Amino acid sequence: MSELILKPAKKDKKSIQIIGAEKPKLVSIPEPQAKGDARVDDWLEQLLDRDSRIRPGFADTWVSLTSMDEKSRLTRYHVGTARIDICSVRGGAEILYRITPREYTLPDAGIKLLHRAKQEFVENVKGNGTSNTSKLKSQLRREASETISTLARSTGMSSGQIEEVGGIEFLTDALLRHTVGLGVLEYLLIDNNIQDIYIDAPADENPVHLVIGDVGTEKVNGKCLTNIVLSEREVQSLVSRFRYESGRPFSESMPVLETDLQEFDTRVTVVGKPLSPEGIAIALRRHSVEPWTLPKLITKGSLNPLAAGLLSFIIDGRSTILVAGSRGAGKSSILGALMLEFPLSQRILTIEDTLELPGAKMQELGYKVQSLFVQSAIGGIGDRTADDALRVSLRLGESAIVLGEVRGREAKTLYEAMRSGSAGSAVLGTIHGNSSKSVFERIVYDLDIHPEAFSATDIVVVCGLVRPGGRQKQVRRVTAISELVKGGQDGEFADLLVYDDSSDSLVETKHFAESSSKIADIARQWGLTYDEALSNIRARGQIRQEMVDASLSNKNILSPSGVVKANGQYWNLVDQMGSREPGKLMNQWNHWFQRSAPYV
Repeated sequence: MSELILKPAKKDKKSIQIIGAEKPKLVSIPEPQAKGDARVDDWLEQLLDRDSRIRPGFADTWVSLTSMDEKSRLTRYHVGTARIDICSVRGGAEILYRITPREYTLPDAGIKLLHRAKQEFVENVKGNGTSNTSKLKSQLRREASETISTLARSTGMSSGQIEEVGGIEFLTDALLRHTVGLGVLEYLLIDNNIQDIYIDAPADENPVHLVIGDVGTEKVNGKCLTNIVLSEREVQSLVSRFRYESGRPFSESMPVLETDLQEFDTRVTVVGKPLSPEGIAIALRRHSVEPWTLPKLITKGSLNPLAAGLLSFIIDGRSTILVAGSRGAGKSSILGALMLEFPLSQRILTIEDTLELPGAKMQELGYKVQSLFVQSAIGGIGDRTADDALRVSLRLGESAIVLGEVRGREAKTLYEAMRSGSAGSAVLGTIHGNSSKSVFERIVYDLDIHPEAFSATDIVVVCGLVRPGGRQKQVRRVTAISELVKGGQDGEFADLLVYDDSSDSLVETKHFAESSSKIADIARQWGLTYDEALSNIRARGQIRQEMVDASLSNKNILSPSGVVKANGQYWNLVDQMGSREPGKLMNQWNHWFQRSAPYV
């Protein structure tokens, strides 16, 4: 019941065209030497083992299940009922994410049962109109289970035979996955090791590829191929689902669709003709399962303790910070980590169109966060624009304002509010740009903000994808933290910390050590000297290093809850002791941390 289409080639009757192989191709059939010659069967078996993809009748996705060289396997784990093998291929130059869904390996009786159950279930099922996959599965589980049980009995299968093909519960899960669910793609969406999933056009000819995170071995991180190819029917089904859930149009006149799959914490972007000449392409970008924190970013090498201390100091100093970088450079991760550096007493308003910021998680931790969900950059039905939301937020009382991305008319409203002092206690946001200078040019020339208004910006944090030592794999790094030179030339920035390729780390500049106007301004507000402010920054960095060191025995220390507790204790000590003697403050904090760390 696994499908491999073989058909006679037009030009050569002794050849067949294989569809479902890595690429459709012509292969020659060996001539039988005598009646009953088994060479053709042997040849076909070897061919299928070497170069085929299979698709059971109940599924719409092709999966290659060719034999695997055990020496090539880097790691193995399971996602639901699917086995994942991550292997090196082509001499170790590439990585393959090899999935083996259990339902694809069932004996013929199980595949036939699921195939018939899908036909009957699809014909008779009636949902209640919900677009949420998880809710729909829950509502239809009983009907799916009864369909499978009834069919199994009608074909004379005993309870023992049903168990041999997986059992009713497993078969029900598989049926729902390949009807009201997202098929094989669903396994990828619940694999917490996967960050991004890409389906390139034409989808039925290109294997799905993805970006995988840390699974315990450095060799596995980064981009990799998969053994999955989606059929045209599967792609069309996915697009219909995304269009229905979002309520947004998708056609040749509107060839881009963006939406969120909330049950999978995933952002979806679909492009079609004429923008994508070869057909539909899909990108699915996973939001972090748990919000990033500055200490956790330190463990990944994205920044160092000094940078974390500086950012914590600047946030505490109620500044305007723009996090810049290209797509995929980690802007949203940095922005979410910065939000967790606010004290619990700070009210926060978030404005975004992708629901990537950790507003809900922060509310669970005790923060006062109000999220405003706005229209996508390419439009939507019944949504408010980011500019509308920003104008509303300015009337909601004193708050820190966090914009998921600064990219449209809201920029003018934002800078007018910052210049007039009505934009709240702090302003944070992300913006596309690979340097502080490019941020200035984008805001002033592309978004039509006057250079004098841009002077309300304090700090630009630049994120980038770098290749330390020229190695092939790219890694995410904060490459610069710069301040706008107030009173200088338009768009003049001074670097505080800059990325050093030789050490793969941020290093401080002379400007940071001696003459930062922003550090000096915060120091004056707090009644500190410049040197005392630098000591405060280094103490904050030391706290985060202590947390990283202690996380070797307790990973929860790096979590949002761990950071909130550690920062809360620091602020309590500052209220009691002040910031003038960071050495004594650190001793007191360390004393608390040594007692509390095991229980964080």
